[in-house]
Amino acid sequence: MRLVEIDETTEDTFYRCLHDEIPADPRVMAMRREWRAMYQPKGHRAKVLFDDLEQVVGLTNYIPVEHSPYEGVNLMAILCMWIHGYEHLVGNQQSKGFGRFMLGEIEADARNSGCDGVCVWAKDYEAWNPVSFYEHMGYSRADQSGLDVLVWKRFNPHAKPPNFLKQNPVQQGRDSEKVQVTSITNGWCGGGCQQCIMVRDAVADLGDQAQLTDVYAHEKSDMRTRGASIDVVYIDGEPFRPDGPPADKTEFKQAVLERFAQKNA
Repeated sequence: MRLVEIDETTEDTFYRCLHDEIPADPRVMAMRREWRAMYQPKGHRAKVLFDDLEQVVGLTNYIPVEHSPYEGVNLMAILCMWIHGYEHLVGNQQSKGFGRFMLGEIEADARNSGCDGVCVWAKDYEAWNPVSFYEHMGYSRADQSGLDVLVWKRFNPHAKPPNFLKQNPVQQGRDSEKVQVTSITNGWCGGGCQQCIMVRDAVADLGDQAQLTDVYAHEKSDMRTRGASIDVVYIDGEPFRPDGPPADKTEFKQAVLERFAQKNA
């Protein structure tokens, strides 16, 4: 096994979150490359995991916490870790020790970089990125917002725990008759960028029934202002499916249309 920085042969797979079976949306790829160009000079790592057969079976990206969507001091912040969990292509590679290996490599990198610890965002359920995995690996809970959990492992007793950004109220558009849709995108997550594009296309289809506020929270100052640690979509100020599986355009449009009917009943 080896965990290595992406290059011209693997960046496409990385930006597509291992979904090589699906044609890439050039708009999503452009968003991801733009974010990478901004944050690589700030210490962002974008890596893929090869197994002993030289197949890409996982990916991760992480960055010093000062440039991450979390608050903290001298920690390495993992933005995502993913081991191939699909039956197609290389097949389901989970529960084979790849995640343990990857996390160990990230911790070693953080120690060599002089960090006081590592933090990572997870979910308080088993369906995806479960916090139980990190707790099993010696991580402790530092902060929680709904089902989102920020865990960390300290390397020295002087390290300070991280926390999520404080959530701020969503500012609505001025047109009270239209459904107000707000999309906040950090840029580091492939799924978040895909969601951003899906929402744009859906609102364009809906015409006069919806109004979109499209927010790029790339900089830390933007993240603090918006209070968004992860990519999120609001419909009239309410988070849309914050913990469920990603919605497709048809499902999202239906949710907006139902809200429009309620507003104009």
